Amino acid sequence: MQFNPVTIALIAAAAAYFIVEQLMRSTRLNKFALLLRDGRCDEALELLDKPSSKWLYPPFNREYMKLNAYLVKDDVEGASRQFDVLLTMRSSKNQRSEVVVKAYRFYMEHERYKDAKPLLDEIEKTADKGVAKESRLMWEIFAENDSSHITEMEQQFKEAKSPQQRMRLALLIATQYENAHKKSKVAEWRDKANTAASELQDMVRRSSEKK
Repeated sequence: MQFNPVTIALIAAAAAYFIVEQLMRSTRLNKFALLLRDGRCDEALELLDKPSSKWLYPPFNREYMKLNAYLVKDDVEGASRQFDVLLTMRSSKNQRSEVVVKAYRFYMEHERYKDAKPLLDEIEKTADKGVAKESRLMWEIFAENDSSHITEMEQQFKEAKSPQQRMRLALLIATQYENAHKKSKVAEWRDKANTAASELQDMVRRSSEKK
């Protein structure tokens, strides 16, 4: 196939545009991540509102990045607004699944069980079995005040390899002891959760210092 000079020029221009766009997308994403890492969340949000960001990122992706900024900022009201936006946007199956699980965990954390329940129903119909099981477990412990998983979780805690796993398990165990009205055990497991959280923070700090 023969290409005329105009066609060749257009192909070269399209290739250059693609490379520049991908490079800009990567650079902007790295800058966004660094701002979040440094706690400069307002600057990260301002970055996403720039016309160039609107050009670079599809609407769902940009709104999802905003959500992460609000979560890092611990801005409950801002994160709630973003979940309202994201849960009503057109999205792919994977995007929908990711935001539904994140919204469910957020609502559970803030005891918004009325908002969480429809999402739990959706998760159990569409999500991976492990995610569905974890989501149901959270519902039983936090919304239904269940305490029947203590023994198995204490064993899992002994076998946990990472501080993140230990922190999660310790918090779930502490909550169950609270449901069972065993105050001394609540204090014991919250201390273990705090210890694991400190280990996790140290690990993150060491990792960031290496970069």
